[in-house]
Amino acid sequence: MRANAHCYNCWVNKQNNPQTNFEALINSLSAQGYVICENFLPEQTILGLRDEAHKRHANLEMRAAKIGLLNQSQQSNIRGDQITWLDEQSENSAIQAYFEQMHALRTLLNQYLFMNLQALETHFAIYPIGGAYQKHLDQFSHGSDAKARQLSSILYLNNDWQANDGGELRLYLNESEYLDILPTAGKLVLFLSAKFWHEVRPAKRERASLTGWFRTRGQLLP
Repeated sequence: MRANAHCYNCWVNKQNNPQTNFEALINSLSAQGYVICENFLPEQTILGLRDEAHKRHANLEMRAAKIGLLNQSQQSNIRGDQITWLDEQSENSAIQAYFEQMHALRTLLNQYLFMNLQALETHFAIYPIGGAYQKHLDQFSHGSDAKARQLSSILYLNNDWQANDGGELRLYLNESEYLDILPTAGKLVLFLSAKFWHEVRPAKRERASLTGWFRTRGQLLP
């Protein structure tokens, strides 16, 4: 059964300068384990991130995402995106703005929710038309790094996205309820990595995002 989404606008305007309303974000995350924020970054920053993602894709800098030890044919049946990992030392101004905002968020999550988040790993992801990712959890089930991912984040980069374009993030709240979240530009979705099963639905358009995980420890993945 589809549930009603509780979305919060995480930006307020003070003297024409947008500023993230972290209080609403943290309160929602604390109460329900997930939060959906519209306009998390300024439009110009989202445009810069989208341009960078498409440039890397056009330059063949992206590779098919991997899932553990599965072979390529098995993996392509489960997820269909191509990815490239981001470097915090990038000179791209939009990437710098993204990391600055995410680390400000990490500091407040640690301060108010005591999450002990120590790092952020993140990558561009582009799904082709019809690409999807089957239902899964973001926390690994085995290995020394299994519990490092605590909070999943997805920042969408898709302008003029319509409901009939598909490509929703389906977030399972429990065994009978889920939310379908459209991947519209500027929207940030955060959820507890160990709690929420989720999937990416097929889309009629190419679909781009910045997908990441706040971690407590461990080696950042390549």
